[in-house]
Amino acid sequence: MKRWISVEVAFTALIVVYGVAAAQPYPSRPIRLVIDFPPGGASDALARLVGQKLVESLGQPIIYDNRPGANGVIAYSIAAKAPPDGYTLVLLSTPFPLNAVLERKLAYDTTKDITPIAFIANYSNILVVNPSVPARTVQELVRYAKGKPGMISYASSGTGSVQHLAMELFRRQAGFDAVHVPYAGSAPAVIDLLGGHVEAGIAILTAAIPHMRSGRLRALAVLSENRVPQAPDVPTLTESGFALVATGWAGIGAPAGIPRQIIDRFSREIARIIEVPDVKERILALGGEPRHGAPQEFRRFVLDEINRWSPVIRESGALQN
Repeated sequence: MKRWISVEVAFTALIVVYGVAAAQPYPSRPIRLVIDFPPGGASDALARLVGQKLVESLGQPIIYDNRPGANGVIAYSIAAKAPPDGYTLVLLSTPFPLNAVLERKLAYDTTKDITPIAFIANYSNILVVNPSVPARTVQELVRYAKGKPGMISYASSGTGSVQHLAMELFRRQAGFDAVHVPYAGSAPAVIDLLGGHVEAGIAILTAAIPHMRSGRLRALAVLSENRVPQAPDVPTLTESGFALVATGWAGIGAPAGIPRQIIDRFSREIARIIEVPDVKERILALGGEPRHGAPQEFRRFVLDEINRWSPVIRESGALQN
């Protein structure tokens, strides 16, 4: 009898403890934000910018967990395997949908294991050349490249990056050959562009703009839909005769299965945060532009990006074995 009473009491106590824990408002402890690239890059800067404001509104610390490597695959794999309880978020950026085609064997399913929640920003890519190249417009670059078939080289932030794929699309539209020189990120690509080791390239605007202003790089076109306020005199590639838009982007996601009310809360919070004046100003300073979008719109965008870039990746030779 005593044994039965002790078990009953223990079971009742367990129910009470569980009920109290379940009743705690979300969030009741720190939230981890896994970031897909190293400190100092666009992903890291945008993650911390939004994270600071989330701390203020959620009342809990955010732990920034940079997990660079494999074009973001390491970070995305960690997030996909985390509990879907709202205490792990992940910074998703341009490579996220591309990896679904580039990598034949991922540790996660891009369309099933991670839930896109909210966009943060778009940021522009820009076509630049070393000043030694005798071209001040896109058309002049095309004529120059056609006059040296297969002899000019171009830099990108890595094989299969959006910069690489955009340059492949551009050169095919324009009808010239060039040698692709991949780098481990925009920073080293820009360094070799400055040194004249490669003649041209598509780079993230924020990495190129200081050197454009100093005259060490010459900008020919931005790959956004419209001209950008950071370089208003630089035409779009479409204005220059080639209908091609290839922007970078960033947003927040979470492991699949996260409760809908948490998804909706983060979606609302981030939509509000990116319009806060100091946040908006900082995004612009990074070469970006705040971007709104509901979770379902974000998910459709990821699927569209996979479909858009799949044939380009296959034709470019970037497909992994």
